[in-house]
Amino acid sequence: MAGPHVCILQTSFAKRDDTVAFLKERVPGVRVEFITDSTLLPDVRAAGGPTQAVIDRMTLYARAAEISGADLIVNSCSTVGEVADIYAKAVSIPVMKVDKPMAEKAVELGSNIALIATVETTLGPSQRLIESIGRLQGKEMHCTRFLQNDAWNALQAGHPEEQNRILLAAIRELDRQGFDAIVMAQVSMRSLLPELGDMKTPVLCSFYSGYSAVAEALNAIAAKKR
Repeated sequence: MAGPHVCILQTSFAKRDDTVAFLKERVPGVRVEFITDSTLLPDVRAAGGPTQAVIDRMTLYARAAEISGADLIVNSCSTVGEVADIYAKAVSIPVMKVDKPMAEKAVELGSNIALIATVETTLGPSQRLIESIGRLQGKEMHCTRFLQNDAWNALQAGHPEEQNRILLAAIRELDRQGFDAIVMAQVSMRSLLPELGDMKTPVLCSFYSGYSAVAEALNAIAAKKR
């Protein structure tokens, strides 16, 4: 019997090998596919938020994933996290947001949260997700945004090491400010985690918590198929 099939919707051609390896280690026989549209993020940034054209495109991708036989869709970009809530209604298979478990952990840790990102359009959706989860638990969340445009510019100029230097310095400064948690609002920022082992403040990134939840869901789907 074939293993479960997951389709991950992406807004960039970021490294995929670690995602595939992570899921294959935890889900026997899993089939991992990607649908990537690198025009989505520039369009959202230019408009200041998701346009109807972005919503329509992502809805088509979700439908294509379902038609291709996917058992589960993963929305991997926080910037279009709220679009996932819309296109989830257009398909009959489950849709998971990779950043939701991270947001749940942030709410669990406290109410005073630092949100750091290199793309401004990521901060609003991430904050609203944390606040909405807090409301469900009767908790008022206070999120402070920290935008690191210089880090984004360094990455776009082909200097990832400079991006990491800027972000690490900013996160270490946040560690001194008494937040309950520091949320790295972009899944790509997971590469910083090995350098942050000495932090006093919990630093959250969506990759491990998000894809652990995805693996759990896929194993449950596989069990139902047996």
